[in-house]
Amino acid sequence: MNLAQMLVVTARLAGCDEVPADSQVYVEAPGDLRHVLFGVDIDVGELLYARDAGYDAVVAHHPLGEHARMDFPKVVMRQVEQMTAEGVAREVATAAVQRRLQRPHRATHMSNYNRVVDVARLIGVPLGNIHLACDILGRDAIVELLRKRDGDGATVADAIAWLGEFPEMEAALTRPEAWIGDVDQPLGRWTVAMAGGTNGGYDVFREYWRAGVDTILAMHIAEDDLGRLAAETSGGKALIVTGHMATDSIGINRVIDALEADGVAVTRTSGVIPSSPPA
Repeated sequence: MNLAQMLVVTARLAGCDEVPADSQVYVEAPGDLRHVLFGVDIDVGELLYARDAGYDAVVAHHPLGEHARMDFPKVVMRQVEQMTAEGVAREVATAAVQRRLQRPHRATHMSNYNRVVDVARLIGVPLGNIHLACDILGRDAIVELLRKRDGDGATVADAIAWLGEFPEMEAALTRPEAWIGDVDQPLGRWTVAMAGGTNGGYDVFREYWRAGVDTILAMHIAEDDLGRLAAETSGGKALIVTGHMATDSIGINRVIDALEADGVAVTRTSGVIPSSPPA
């Protein structure tokens, strides 16, 4: 298995017909992969370590450059389907997601968007990233857990406690928290607003609430978006923030399990929280 084959395998594992736009091989490995270094974020330091330690390749979770970074809006538009599934009108959902994309689009014009990829090529370290597949698997796991536990009388506090059943959540230094709403209020109708590239922010989350969703679960949210939502939210609405590294790790570990079952040894680094204690 090389990096290109790895991306195909993990895309299929997540139910994708093709490799998502936010995942890419930047520098292909010359042969089969035996041992890879996998991190949430990869920088030059990890590349140099991997080269010196003899790894066959480095795999990042977050996009590092080129088309995976510049075509990121294609993945964010997946949020439209998630929103319409919760009763948001398509035209409203599309407009909200397009507003959400304006800030990251402008940020790419300011960024040195290919720095890490250029270094990988310069020093000859095979490099790729797997983003959406991991996020889909993580979201699916959370949805499955909530569906099994949810019932009459469930509260926001209950949902937070259920999330602690994931070893990644239990081991993380950040824990799921209700950043809007009271933990004692009913969980009500909930949605897991993940696997859409990034968090939906103010524009998207507001439309979920307007459509009748009571509780939103998200990995993270920007401070200004949080303030605007909190200022406008009426009673009975809640936002549970699950934590970025812990939530990413749930999906990443499922991808790693599949790779290891296929004979690829994986070393976790750079934010990946193991699903079991180190031996």
